[in-house]
Amino acid sequence: MTRLSIFILGTIISSLSANPAVFSVYDDLLAFPQYEIIFSESLISDSEAAFLISQKSPASPTSSGLTRFTGISSQQDVENEKPSPRPSLPSLGTYEIVHLQGVPHLCSIPIVSTSQHNETTEREARAVERQELARATERAWELLQGLDGSCLYFISGWWSYSFCFNSEVTQFHHLTLQPGKQEPPKRDPNTKPFVLGKTNYIESSRDQLKKQPNGLIDVHNSKQIPKLELQSKGGTRYLVQKMESGTICDLTNKPRRIEIQFHCNPSMNDRIGYIKEVTTCSYLMVVYTPRLCSEVAFLPPKENKTHSITCRMVVSDDELLNQDEINDLEKRIEANPQESNSNDVNNAETAKNIGGILLGGGRWISSEAQRISIPEIFGDEVLNYKDQAVEIIARAMSKAEGGQVEVATDADLKKLDLDPDMVEALRIEVQKKAKERGWKIEIVETPGQTREILGIVDGESEEDVEEPEKNEEQPNDEL
Repeated sequence: MTRLSIFILGTIISSLSANPAVFSVYDDLLAFPQYEIIFSESLISDSEAAFLISQKSPASPTSSGLTRFTGISSQQDVENEKPSPRPSLPSLGTYEIVHLQGVPHLCSIPIVSTSQHNETTEREARAVERQELARATERAWELLQGLDGSCLYFISGWWSYSFCFNSEVTQFHHLTLQPGKQEPPKRDPNTKPFVLGKTNYIESSRDQLKKQPNGLIDVHNSKQIPKLELQSKGGTRYLVQKMESGTICDLTNKPRRIEIQFHCNPSMNDRIGYIKEVTTCSYLMVVYTPRLCSEVAFLPPKENKTHSITCRMVVSDDELLNQDEINDLEKRIEANPQESNSNDVNNAETAKNIGGILLGGGRWISSEAQRISIPEIFGDEVLNYKDQAVEIIARAMSKAEGGQVEVATDADLKKLDLDPDMVEALRIEVQKKAKERGWKIEIVETPGQTREILGIVDGESEEDVEEPEKNEEQPNDEL
């Protein structure tokens, strides 16, 4: 009888191994086969596309005369260092024209062999699925038994939490932590602790747990195993344990409860990742542990090979010919960059040669951009006496001559880009310094220099005249 059971089990395993749809904890049975669309940079002429579409039989790379038309390899295989395994069947495919924003594309669609519908195989796969989930749950709980008798702690602000495996989760206020000491937080005896959840079975020795002949703990028949679930989120599977029978909540008048999630993390020791209150007096705790990483069900899922649908833009024969010439030119430039640079220099020199004069060649002025020296005739004496422009904007006669004052109007001052208020303040200052003597205010403009405003008092020598303003907006009161 034992030999017959082994033979039947071996037959089932062999049939499932031959079936490509054998259950995996990560498989979505309705999501296969999977495809990816690749838009190739290469082009194809409209005549070649029409020829491929007209073929009744699927295109094959071994067909004569179609090698350069159907030489479309999967971009995924090119990018990966290790090419994905080729299917056992010959590489066959069909062609379809797809219009994207009015532009035609020729798409090569691979022919993927799908397994035939077999109710017997599906029932066997569902049975294997149930067994796989039960086995992974049992194995995960066995792996976590190494935490038995130990507690994990987590501090979040004023609150501290302790999770004692196979016991309970407690929330409490801790005593002041002493800096430099690595020790668990201690509960303040003057505050009340809150139990967030308890394991729903009576503690007993692990030797009393009922085990199956294969060494696994019997989850269904053992009273010492809590309710466990195998859940997944974002492609990651984790074990869920729910605890209830906590301290009565003042707001809901119901016992507090907590859900504990055990996640595989090979780079960390056993620790609590975070705790949060999802609803009133209902909590969630995430525990990271490397203990689950030895079970394949908790490892990240492997990427399944996708089948590539490669699309190329369809253009006219002339456009394809021009594109081929451009591609050849780019290849020559990449192969001989020095030749390309020399051609660019020659073209630039030809463009700069105008009327026998090479513009920008640096023959008359060096590339170091040295400044040309200023001619000797460009001196202050010549500028001060010959090229200066002087305009009087205010003047006053001496008291002996009548003391008449003349000032340019505001409109005239604005034409000279002068502020009337500034000129008025300067007039008062000059008149105060001149007292009973005559005075005048001049604007002196010298090419290449800043415009000056001078206040001159009669009877002073030219050396005594000081510049009240070199900045037009803020006059200087040195007179």
